[in-house]
Parts: sequence; C-alpha cells; structure tokens
Amino acid sequence: MAMFELSSKKYKNGRRPFTAILYELQPPECVVDDVGTKFNQNGITFLEEYCAPQLDSIKDMSITVSFLDDERTQICDHGDTGIIDGLPVFDNATVVGHFTEGFITDIQKDGETKRVVAGKGYLDEMRYHAFVSSLEQSLQNGETVEGSIEIYKSEGNNSIIYKNGNLPQGRIPTEFIHSGFSLVLCAADSTATLLELNNQNKEAINKMEFDMNEIKKTITDTMVELNNKETQFETKVAELNAQLEAKDAVIAENTNALQEKENSIVELNATIEQVRKALQDMETERDAWWAERDALQKQLGELKAKERLGELNTAIKDFTDEEQKFAESEINSFKENPIDGDVEAIVSKIYAGIGQASKQASVAAQVAEMNSAKNVVLDDIFAEMNSVAHVEDKEDINIF
Repeated sequence: MAMFELSSKKYKNGRRPFTAILYELQPPECVVDDVGTKFNQNGITFLEEYCAPQLDSIKDMSITVSFLDDERTQICDHGDTGIIDGLPVFDNATVVGHFTEGFITDIQKDGETKRVVAGKGYLDEMRYHAFVSSLEQSLQNGETVEGSIEIYKSEGNNSIIYKNGNLPQGRIPTEFIHSGFSLVLCAADSTATLLELNNQNKEAINKMEFDMNEIKKTITDTMVELNNKETQFETKVAELNAQLEAKDAVIAENTNALQEKENSIVELNATIEQVRKALQDMETERDAWWAERDALQKQLGELKAKERLGELNTAIKDFTDEEQKFAESEINSFKENPIDGDVEAIVSKIYAGIGQASKQASVAAQVAEMNSAKNVVLDDIFAEMNSVAHVEDKEDINIF
C-alpha cells in the first residue's frame, strides 16, 4: 500500500475513491517507563491500544489541500492560520473530500512489515477536476503523494491526554480524536508534519520560528524557478529532438539508399543467375547439337563410304578376280577408308596390270613362235617341182 492511493474507478456522481495511510503504530515493547523509544518526526509514539478506540473519529473526517496556484493543482501544507477562541483555524485549506472509514492494517515498506492506521474515502472530482487529474498523473508517474494527520482533544478534555505528559519525544497520546487529514508537499518537513491541535498549543504556534506566508512565497518562487527551468529544459529537449529527427532523417535516407543498393544487388544477382542459367542451357543445347552433328557426320560418313564402295564395285565389276588382283592392296585400303580412296587409280592400276600381262603374253607367244619356226625343214629350191596338170586361169602366177 502506498502512502496515498487513488482508485482508477470513476463514478458518475463525481466521487473518486482513495485510500491513505494516516500514521504508523509503534510496537508496545518500544515503551520504557511510559516513554516511547520509537516515534515519528514530530516526536509522537502511536500505540494500537490507544488508537484503535479512536478509529470511529476518522469517519466523515475531511481531507484538505492548501493550494499554491490559482489552477488548484499544486499542494502545500495544512493551511492553518492560527487559533481563534481555542479552535484551530485553517482558512487557507480547501476541503476536497472526506473519509468514510478508518482501519488498522499491516503494510510492507522498505522490506519491513509495518502496522499502520489507514482510511478510505472519496475525493470530489466534479469540483476539483484539475487537482484530481494532476494527482492521478503524479501517482501514475511513480511520485509519492503524502499526507499529514491532524489530531485534536476528545470531548470532555481540555487538551490531548498523553500517557506521561507532553514530552518533546516519545509522548504517547491516549485520549484524542482524528480531526482532519491534509495532503502536503513533504510530510517529512517540520512545516508539514502531524499537527496536534490543542487549544493549549496557541502559544507554541505563535512562537513558531517560521512564517507560513514566507514559506509559501519561497515555495512559490521555487515553483516559478522550476517552471522556468522546465521551460528551458523543454526548449533544450526540443532542440535535441530536432537534432535527433535530423539524424533520424539522415539515417533513414542512408537506410533507403542502402536498401536500394541491396535491392540492386539482389536484382543483379538474379540477372547473373538468369544469365548463368541461360548459359548452362546454351551449353546443354550446344552439347546436344554437337552430339547430333557427330551422329549425322558418322551416318553421312557411313553413307559416303557405302556410296564410294558402290562406285568401286561398279568400276571393277567387269574385271575378273585375276585382273582385280593387280590392285588388290589398293582395293583393301579403299575398303578400309573409302572416303580417301581413289577409284580411278585402282582401275588404272588394274588396266596397267592387264596391259603388262598382255604384253608379256604376246612376247611369250612371239618367242614361242620363233622357237617353233626354228624347227621347220625347208625344201630345196632345187627339189622336184610339181606342175599343174590343168590350169585354166591364164593369169600370171606370182610365186610369192
């Protein structure tokens, strides 16, 4: 539980619920000889046995604010202006709500469990909308909003009753009532601590070493100075934001340029990949074409070889096997390589072989004839001549 909590619920009747810690209860064992050894900054030791019976006085108790500004958003102190006819007067305080109940509970603070008196109630949001909005914003920003309880003499008593008298420190109030609660600028400050509202405190109040108007003026001047500094800070922040925006613009421009380059690289890579794919396709197509060309050349070579063999066969078909033997080696070479073979050369060689053979045969025949002529017996010219008995042809007979 925070020192002051504002409910997030907004009712149509303008009442905003809140919960506030009023003060801390000290453990009974801290009391030695009726004097508290633990006490708040105002010197008071609150004990549960004396505070519990006074919880009913919290109901309908006012919650007030002393505003520093005309907009009624900046809080200051209790707003007390003195005592009139034994009654504390708070002319500078504005009632902004009231309590509906008081209770005792345990809270965790600074890692310790503390026993406290707390209260619940409502703020008048309809009449103090700016203040409630400012308060809500402060709480949302994590700021601590503190308050200060005001106690007063109970009915039938002339003052607050203390266990061992009104001691400077460790005094224990036993009979009193809760008379009010103020939201203050700083509850730890002597000007904004718990007030003990005794009609006997008039002299002490009059002898206070501080002047509330002076304090308010100091606070006001401080607030003005802070506002001026805030304006300066806002101007500086605006300048820094402008510089940041300029840098962001440059970064965005560079980012866009880089993105464009990256896109270009992606496009180039895609184009390179397309070219590479097209090249691979062309190489594949080229290999297929060369394979087809080789097959066609082989087929064409076979056809040409067959054609050339046909030409050879046609050229030598009229020659006998004996005659073809004159060019047997050439014919075999031609069959092995018909394309480069020479049909005419083969035919010429066959003819040459035939001619040579014919010449040799003719010569041999002549030799044989001559040899045969050597063996013929010639008649003697002086041999017996046979005459023709009857010749009717009167032509001359040539003896040759």
